[in-house]
Amino acid sequence: MNPIIHIIKNQKIIPLFYNESFEVSKNTVKALYEAGIRVIEYTNRGIHALENFTKLKEISATEFPEFLLGIGTVKNIKEMDEYADAKADFIITPVISEELVRHSIAKSINLIPGCFTPSDVNLAYQNGLRLVKIFPADALGKNYIKSIQPVFPEMNFMPTGGINADIEDITDWLNGGAIAVGLGSSLIKIDFTSEQLTENVQNLLKQLNQN
Repeated sequence: MNPIIHIIKNQKIIPLFYNESFEVSKNTVKALYEAGIRVIEYTNRGIHALENFTKLKEISATEFPEFLLGIGTVKNIKEMDEYADAKADFIITPVISEELVRHSIAKSINLIPGCFTPSDVNLAYQNGLRLVKIFPADALGKNYIKSIQPVFPEMNFMPTGGINADIEDITDWLNGGAIAVGLGSSLIKIDFTSEQLTENVQNLLKQLNQN
């Protein structure tokens, strides 16, 4: 199993967020790291995304040891190359295409493509990928992964989109065949302090590890 897939599977949740402010972004990463998170998806959803991501990668080796920082919401080759040059540990796309997949393979990029249909999953599978993001998860429902998993027994699924950051909802998805879930605004609320975020995530991880 790809080491990144193994780490994601062990963590069970992948926090994802973006903030225009580098300081807020750094403090959010720090709060998540202190809670025990070792894999985060920063999202390419604003004009400062590449700049902030590059700075976060530059400090992560010294401030956040053994930490993987990926980038999400990458939609084209240009963005993929920019974040590969910024040393993204992995790149997540909301869509999948032959062009994006082939380019990631040529550049040795750890790609986690967004898939919606079995044909999407098959495209990833036939090109050797073994982890896909199911997006938008809430539109497909909690039975979707279990329904297609028998056709792709070697594929790992990470649903993202509309999943609540509570133990019941996450457990439902994990029991339905997911190896992890992506959590955005339901986990990282704008009115949370860093201390509240750390405490909430610590409690969530503890509950998940007890199941």
